Amino acid sequence: MGTGMSLVLIVLVAGTLAAAIVDIRTRRIPNALTAAMAVAAIAIHIADGATALLVVVAVMAGSFALGAVAFSAGWFGGGDVKLIAAACGVVSYPLCISLVCFILVAGAVLALAQAVRQRRLGALVRNASLLATTGVSPEAPTLLPYGVAIAGGSAVLAGAMFFPTLRLPF
Repeated sequence: MGTGMSLVLIVLVAGTLAAAIVDIRTRRIPNALTAAMAVAAIAIHIADGATALLVVVAVMAGSFALGAVAFSAGWFGGGDVKLIAAACGVVSYPLCISLVCFILVAGAVLALAQAVRQRRLGALVRNASLLATTGVSPEAPTLLPYGVAIAGGSAVLAGAMFFPTLRLPF
């Protein structure tokens, strides 16, 4: 693993960990933090040339656009969407695909843990079933500090750089 990848992982994990801590405390992810990560993404990849820089910007724009759809459906908060977009920019393509997969799995684990803790596992399963079949959830969702899932997914991606068996095949 090169020095460039080390810097990418440090920025990714430090930024998302800071966001998780703030999200747990305030249930918000500060715009200043996501903006700093987006600027860091550009700064990290600017030396790689114009094409790499365009890819980073496209990755952030694409992940933000997909996240906006999820936000409008009520699945994510706005700060979560912006943080995921910035984190995807930091790792760029193709690692952003693995990052999003790890974040979604971490989010599922977080939702399960929260449902068990609140003794709402049955409601979670019903909501997930109805959401999968109809696209609509009858009950109000349990709000999660999704910054924790983003940090967890980021940590798993960083670990996958050291332990190849954790890597996804894309």
